[in-house]
Amino acid sequence: MKKALFIIVGILVVLVVAVILVPPFIDLGAHKGRYLPLVEQALQRKVDVGEIRLRIVPSPAIRLSALQVSDNPAFSKDPFFSAERVSLRLKLGPLFRGQFQVEEFILEKPVVNLIKKPDGTFNFADMAEKREGTAKKEKKEPASQPKEAMNLAELVPALLRLDQGSVTLQTVGQKPLQIRGIDVSLKDFSAERPFPYRIALSPPGLKPVSLEGQMRYQDTQAVLTLKDNHLKAEGIDFAVNGTISNLTSAPRLDLSLANDRFDIKPIIQLLSSAGMAPKELEASGPVGLRVTVTGPSNNVVSQIQTKLDNVKVSDSRAFKGNVTGEIQLSVPSGGDSPVRSMRGNGRLAARDGELTNVDLVQKIEQITGLIGMSKEQRGGATTFKSLETEFGIAGGIVDFKRIHLLSPVMEAEGGGKMNLEPQTLDIGIEAALAPEVSARAGSGKAQTFLKDKQGRIVVPLKVTGPAKGPSVNVDSQKLVTKGLGQMLEERTKGTPLEQLFKKK
Repeated sequence: MKKALFIIVGILVVLVVAVILVPPFIDLGAHKGRYLPLVEQALQRKVDVGEIRLRIVPSPAIRLSALQVSDNPAFSKDPFFSAERVSLRLKLGPLFRGQFQVEEFILEKPVVNLIKKPDGTFNFADMAEKREGTAKKEKKEPASQPKEAMNLAELVPALLRLDQGSVTLQTVGQKPLQIRGIDVSLKDFSAERPFPYRIALSPPGLKPVSLEGQMRYQDTQAVLTLKDNHLKAEGIDFAVNGTISNLTSAPRLDLSLANDRFDIKPIIQLLSSAGMAPKELEASGPVGLRVTVTGPSNNVVSQIQTKLDNVKVSDSRAFKGNVTGEIQLSVPSGGDSPVRSMRGNGRLAARDGELTNVDLVQKIEQITGLIGMSKEQRGGATTFKSLETEFGIAGGIVDFKRIHLLSPVMEAEGGGKMNLEPQTLDIGIEAALAPEVSARAGSGKAQTFLKDKQGRIVVPLKVTGPAKGPSVNVDSQKLVTKGLGQMLEERTKGTPLEQLFKKK
């Protein structure tokens, strides 16, 4: 017992002396010529390091500074990856057994420059091809013993931190996209209990985005579980839950994001700045959003459900008003265009609003003006009590199954399609003028043909062309089906009805 005690004390004394006498870090810069070629051969890229220092006590550690990995010369002469400092602290016990296990990994100010050519090729593709070729060669060689499955719990350090990182994506011929302020922290990683983490970044022109909470990793099934996590974007807090499975092979996502009531204004501003919503669109008011993301990482499907509760909308291309309703979308990944690959449907209703499309308003004013309404009364043609629509979305086309508008001077019913890329309209509407408005049109055979059972004059309209400025004309084809085509040509020359049905 005493002998063992003396041995322990002796070891402690040696360690204390070593800490005092041995410099904190040993400079290994003189040996770069030996090990850097091995790294360059593995990456097929030139690698440069400013300093490499090794520490033995009190715990083994390696520190690198001014690390740079060159880019493919066919893409750029600038570095593909660089970092101001890389720090690794190793586990002492496994080193005695010949195992290299990282206990702490810190990456300071890393910079990644991604470049994409018009054909879709990235500047890291050559490295991926080299690794794939090496893997095929290894498969051909007979294995003496079956390899054990990769244990992620042994590979991930207990402390992982990435400070002030940035990523630049340059698509040839387009403006670069740069994301700064990337911070990642993971503490007390364990396969036995939940551990805290945080991810934050600053997209250009937006408020910082962060995801944080606690995860749990099950090593036997390679499953990462998120419970009561929170995503904060544009000042809005979304609850995030679910799992990421098959981490050691082909990851599968089963995640949900939800907030049942928040102001949609910052989200619309975000979508507009990203080019995913029209610049003319303004919206504010309470909405609910639920998103589920499921499937393997190379074929993810997002299900999006949005509920609007009296949202104030202003769109110079269409209308102003307070909107209530629901939209459901399914968006698979990997398609050429998210707009063309998404599917969905919705029902929306606007109340107490105003039409803002200039061409449509002008046409309504022309119609109402021709039947003797004053300028003040014509204002009723641009305002509405209600505007309702039901629609489906598929193949980049919105199919308006029903459009119903009720205003002080008319009731309009119709439907049609809207192409999303580019945004063009092909909509047919039958506008039934209010009885008191119809009465001002006088009498005659043509008016009789145009009147419905309630005595209202029904004017068929066709809205076609670009969504920002469509052409609005009387639907002559529908007039022919009503038997009015030839009659109007012969009997209404020089009358208000001739002007009414004449295409502008």
